[in-house]
Amino acid sequence: MGIELSVLHPHKFDLVVGAEEGWNTTYQGRLVDRPDFVICRTGAETDYFTLALLRHLERRGVRLVNGPATIEQVADKLHTLQNLNRAGLPVPRTILGTFPMDVDLVERELGFPVIVKTLKGTRGAGVLKCEDRSQFEDLAGLLESADAQADFILQHYVRASHGRDVRVLVVGGRVVAAMERRSLTGGFKSNVSLGGVGIAYNPPPEMAELAVQAADVLELDVTGIDILFDEDGYRICEANSAPGFQGLERATGYDVPSAILEWVVSTQEEAAPVVAPAAESNALADLAFGGRAGLRALSDRNPDYRRFASAVGVRMVGAGLSCLAHAGLPPMLTDHKSRVGRGLRTLFDGRVNADLSALNDHEQERTLMIVLVAAIWAAVLPWLAGVAVVPGVLLSMIALCFPLVFMTTAPAGRIGRSASSLRRKIGG
Repeated sequence: MGIELSVLHPHKFDLVVGAEEGWNTTYQGRLVDRPDFVICRTGAETDYFTLALLRHLERRGVRLVNGPATIEQVADKLHTLQNLNRAGLPVPRTILGTFPMDVDLVERELGFPVIVKTLKGTRGAGVLKCEDRSQFEDLAGLLESADAQADFILQHYVRASHGRDVRVLVVGGRVVAAMERRSLTGGFKSNVSLGGVGIAYNPPPEMAELAVQAADVLELDVTGIDILFDEDGYRICEANSAPGFQGLERATGYDVPSAILEWVVSTQEEAAPVVAPAAESNALADLAFGGRAGLRALSDRNPDYRRFASAVGVRMVGAGLSCLAHAGLPPMLTDHKSRVGRGLRTLFDGRVNADLSALNDHEQERTLMIVLVAAIWAAVLPWLAGVAVVPGVLLSMIALCFPLVFMTTAPAGRIGRSASSLRRKIGG
């Protein structure tokens, strides 16, 4: 591929802060050339020195796949789940382990069996299952008596996914390969590194979209997203910033390194920080294209700009007609669990709208002044245009009603806040 690739150990770099500006990085005592990009393969085992080195390279303009902030976030399983949950993506119910352990809380919130994980385990290590309350109490007592210092999390056991899950490889926001991993021993762990078997898997659109959304939320350029089968669909188990791919290549025959390098080279000139999409853009993408993965698949199938524009137009018209059908048909004839129904509900529920009630008084006043100025200008325009008296008066009255409508509509209490603010100003 014409790429000069060097494999370097992070601990053999000489990290000097405060040295002269520009590129001045040494490895084992010798100056190294500035790289075009760095692929970070340290994953969950990334230590402090490696993170410091990656930040050092990042601040000197070197492109990192993936970056230090993302690697540090994903290495912490609880932090990963918190961010995914905040984005509205399905994850197993999880509790952070504390001492002394409240067994009643665990039983009430998670039930038994329960999964116990260390926060930074990898390849299936540091994960065990407690079958019942008695077994969990024995484990809790052992950890407390040994003064265990490791942080760990407790997770709801997803019974439908016992001994199997799906590893989805996402590169540059696209699903490029996937395999279903199955345990051969009947145990609950399916990791190939622990003796499980990988089978080529074609993920359904919902699963592929879930993996792409997770990669976007976590800002991962290259990642392996592990997805569990749930009774009602799927749940994201965890994400990996440096996924192993030997088992995936054996299962699928897919050349993973080439796929990663081809994407890096093709995007090298336009590389820019990835910004997680807003909830509104996700909802609209779901409505028209079946999610961001569907939109990317559409661009892959239509490399010509005119064909792509035509395909986008057809789908947007179809989405519009579907929305009108939801508006016009009786409720009993509309499927509210469909893609269009879910997207409309997301937009309607206001999860993507700005709430003016959250604005402080100063922002409320500024917004009101803007509305007043716009209303006065709209009231003057008919007279400047030479409109007859009666229509001019009518249009001016309508324009001047805008500030009143603004003050009397939600959020409640706007008039009171405006009046009290005005009194404060007069009193001052």
